[in-house]
Amino acid sequence: MRIFHVVLPGASQYERKSQRIDFEALRARHQIVVVDDAQKAASADFALIYGPPSWPANLPEAVPEEYFGGGQPPSAVLDTGGPLSSTNRIGSFLRQSIIPIVERTIPRLHRTREDIEWLLLEHPPTRADFEQFDAWVDPAIGEKDWDGFVAEALVAGKIVVASRTPINVKRLEEGRIGVLVPPGDANELSHAILAALFKPEVAQQKIEAARQTISKFHPRQRLRALVPLLEAARR
Repeated sequence: MRIFHVVLPGASQYERKSQRIDFEALRARHQIVVVDDAQKAASADFALIYGPPSWPANLPEAVPEEYFGGGQPPSAVLDTGGPLSSTNRIGSFLRQSIIPIVERTIPRLHRTREDIEWLLLEHPPTRADFEQFDAWVDPAIGEKDWDGFVAEALVAGKIVVASRTPINVKRLEEGRIGVLVPPGDANELSHAILAALFKPEVAQQKIEAARQTISKFHPRQRLRALVPLLEAARR
């Protein structure tokens, strides 16, 4: 089957990583053509659109296969927490929308502890990137922001603190496998981060619960949902 992946210019990081996962899952049995305009997919047997509005968002979320089998040495990161001598490191994926909440939260954290460093990755994280973090934070502000890489952090075995957006409520199973906070609330976010870092019983309970369910993010789960759509297109 000739399948076109249409990656629109406005595609989010979530959509782009979904496209890469779909490409790897399908390329062994299908001819995959990647284009940036839906009009170029006129000759396709089947087309997947990655970009707003994104139809593949109806498929299960997946994380790359590498997360289920180890990683490489950590990549370079951008330190936005200041010149601290840190022993407790948290991480997030950098986008402009989260900078204000990060800037409001850091001083609140440092009123209680000065040994916290908040690192913002300028690139989509790899499995190895997570090895340097004690906790992962997604302070997303908007409901359409799916770029927090929360699923990746869960699979990497990290305690996650995330804004209570619809996608994060789903990812964290209503807070059963991670800590949810109101979007834009610096006080609640700082309390949750401190609990994640310094209350081992909280972190361990969430991590253990997540470990039982992370298989839902394996690429094969997404492929199982995609295959019936491809089979229907053949008819």
